[in-house]
Amino acid sequence: MDQIGKYEVLDKIGSGGFAVVYKGYDPFIKRPVAIKVCYSRDAETRERFNREAQIAGRLVHRNITAIYDFGLHDQNPYLVEEYLPGEDLAHMIRRREPETLLEKLEYLLQIADGLGYAHSQNVIHRDIKPSNIRILNNGRVKIMDFGTAKLANVESNLTQTGMTLGTVAYLSPERLLGKPSGTNSDIFSYGVLAYELLSFRRPFAGHNIPNLIDQVLNATPVPLQESWPQCPESLAVMVHRCLTKDPAERYASCQELSHALEQVRKEHCAFTPEPPAEPPVADRTQMRLTGLLEHARELQSRGKLQRAEVLLDEVLEIDPGNTEARELLAASPAAELEGTATIATPTGGATHGPNKAMWEEPADRRRRKIGEAVTVVEQFVEAGELVRATEALKFATEFLGPFVEASALKRRIVEALRLDVTTARESGMKEARHMVAAMADLRGRNLLPIEVARNLVERIGELDPDDIAGRHILAALHQDANQRRPEVDDADRTRKKQDAIDSIERLLAGGDPATAEKALRFAVRLFGEFDQIPQLEQRISQALRESQG
Repeated sequence: MDQIGKYEVLDKIGSGGFAVVYKGYDPFIKRPVAIKVCYSRDAETRERFNREAQIAGRLVHRNITAIYDFGLHDQNPYLVEEYLPGEDLAHMIRRREPETLLEKLEYLLQIADGLGYAHSQNVIHRDIKPSNIRILNNGRVKIMDFGTAKLANVESNLTQTGMTLGTVAYLSPERLLGKPSGTNSDIFSYGVLAYELLSFRRPFAGHNIPNLIDQVLNATPVPLQESWPQCPESLAVMVHRCLTKDPAERYASCQELSHALEQVRKEHCAFTPEPPAEPPVADRTQMRLTGLLEHARELQSRGKLQRAEVLLDEVLEIDPGNTEARELLAASPAAELEGTATIATPTGGATHGPNKAMWEEPADRRRRKIGEAVTVVEQFVEAGELVRATEALKFATEFLGPFVEASALKRRIVEALRLDVTTARESGMKEARHMVAAMADLRGRNLLPIEVARNLVERIGELDPDDIAGRHILAALHQDANQRRPEVDDADRTRKKQDAIDSIERLLAGGDPATAEKALRFAVRLFGEFDQIPQLEQRISQALRESQG
């Protein structure tokens, strides 16, 4: 796909069991984004996806992934969050990346800071593990994936679906036992992560989930210094305290945890690196221009010419004399579609066709873009694609600002929507009348079961909420059924009595008169006296005498 909502889709960067993640671009704020789209139809999975947006969206912290937006695309919910260039901590651990103690402590401190902030907002993450920790290219740590998170004061009825070895290994004992869990459950998971980051091995291992659960519940991890001899004693004590089975014996908060880590860093690291200085304003502007130009070249290479033109326009707004932006505009095949009118150039000469985009005045460019936007919206309206027309008009007014034609276009869309609603209602009422007539015909021929009628009435209500004829037919069916109930009950009693007589006959034919006698007495108690009793009693007595000799 090329677009999700207002966001340009640049590339697919990952996928899982229920979602796909794309690299995107926000054309208004001019920044890259990550777009996670949920394709699952499972209600609980979608609820978890929505929960991530609701909970993570309220968290604003340098070590937590920022949520920008949430919406629906083709009936699939999508989440827009900050784009995080870098890699997951799980990948670094698998490569056994030889970070220094200082670097590892810095990662652990940042994770504790982000987790502590979430806890201060009454949010429990519930899925802390290396694959949910992102290490950016500049060393910044980001906690990701709040899909299984819950508010500390609200019970969640979401289950942990799709449990794998990679998930169970980080769950606290109380979570595995189904007991109430709080922020100290996250601290246990943090301890598992810290043990693995420091030693490149997990404290609990198993070849299957039952074995792994048994280890988490009952086994004591190998001392960290045996797995990593260089580990400072104070750091090992800190990690093993996080891994205690009793939640009350763990750290009471991430703030206590951070304090312990700071002490380790102070005692065992010679210095603490200072944050990099903020680049001068001129350098930041040049970095911005370079990024815009690179993105524009990428879009042109993929044939996304209009989107590239938008970015090049932005470059020229920042730096009107930018030669590279002008050359890219002039070289774009899109320029050839703009006609061959003669345009005066700054040098006093004239140019034609492809060079028009290079020398077009900003006001002329805006008028041209407004014309293009009006054409696109009108085409959508004429084709009956009113949702797309609305989106295109909104995009145009947000990007170009207010313009005179926008009001007329909005009126056209509203009028078309009104006509669509009227047409749909008339069509629905007509279909509802047909369904009512069909129901009446089936009822007249005794061919309409009550359950079928109930479903039809619900459908009729959707088509025409004011129609009551279908409900009258359903009520009449219930009345018919009540009137026929005695007849149905009598027929059912007769059938069951005949089944009992047939069973007695089979027992006699099979040479079991004693059981036949018991069955007859049971039938008399159940159905009372009936015509066949004397004959059956006589046959049973004869069969009993014959069996006795």
